[in-house]
Amino acid sequence: QACAGVADGAISRPTASRSSVRRDHRRAVMTRALSPRSTPDPDLRSRRAFIGAVLSVPTFSPASIAGAAESVDELQRSLVAAYEVQDFTAALDVLARLRRLEPKELKWIEADATISTDSKDFERALKSYDVAYEIAKGDAGAEARILNGRALAREGVYDWPNALRDYDEVLRLAESNGFAPDPYVLNSRGNIRGSLNRWDDARDDYERAGDLFQNAKGFRNGASTTQRLDGAIYAYSNRALATAQLGDEGGALRQLEALTRRAPNSADVRAAAAALYYSAGRYAEAEDAWERACSREAGCAKYKDLDYVRRIRRWPPAMVGKLEKFLELKS
Repeated sequence: QACAGVADGAISRPTASRSSVRRDHRRAVMTRALSPRSTPDPDLRSRRAFIGAVLSVPTFSPASIAGAAESVDELQRSLVAAYEVQDFTAALDVLARLRRLEPKELKWIEADATISTDSKDFERALKSYDVAYEIAKGDAGAEARILNGRALAREGVYDWPNALRDYDEVLRLAESNGFAPDPYVLNSRGNIRGSLNRWDDARDDYERAGDLFQNAKGFRNGASTTQRLDGAIYAYSNRALATAQLGDEGGALRQLEALTRRAPNSADVRAAAAALYYSAGRYAEAEDAWERACSREAGCAKYKDLDYVRRIRRWPPAMVGKLEKFLELKS
């Protein structure tokens, strides 16, 4: 059975997507989920399958929100319009009006939590997720979806132990309901385990996530399988980084070399390879890998910022140290 999107709407049928674009993915999901009369096709009930399936509904511009009639459908459209352009203040204003109209409606509480996470108001997000979770109890799909969101908000405040507990519960709900784990959740749990210095466990999660992405069926956007393959590349890149952290630099470098053949445009993979080549004394290859990273569309600028590499991209400490030494040579 291919990966099921347990964390993302309902205990639902297999689909997958790319971990590295989680924020954009969340926006597409939110837009789709909040569009009026937006019950998805039975084959698209997973949050993963919502990508590219945003309803084409008339929307108001955020500027027109103040004059919108106080009806749920119109306010929903205003909410979607504000969210699509990341006007989180306007979106939360509309949500406040929706919650006055329907104070016990779970989707408005959950939307408040999601938008608060996106706007980095993590404390507000956590309070909303806690309320949503109490309402959702007994609905395994809703519980999993909310726990997954709450785990992400916990990451925002560096609460690794409680984030891990939430991700563990999401995966338990998948298993207990007869579904394969969601590779998004596995990759996220790997990040948490790494933050807790549990790199063996993190590597296992990344490998499982990559395998699930790689073997997923029915995950297409038209004739393209790019999203599925991108997810696999990202998870396997994380596996290579964890392998290096565990001391197997040769194994990590072999993994990265294989990934550069599959994903030649990945600046992340090439930057990591450059750091490991340099550590191994293979200086010409390190320079070549770095130049190729810098010539990619994404470029190498982010990888010159060690704070980004450490805190946002979340490379393990050993790899950050190797990259730092390489960059010292370049400066």
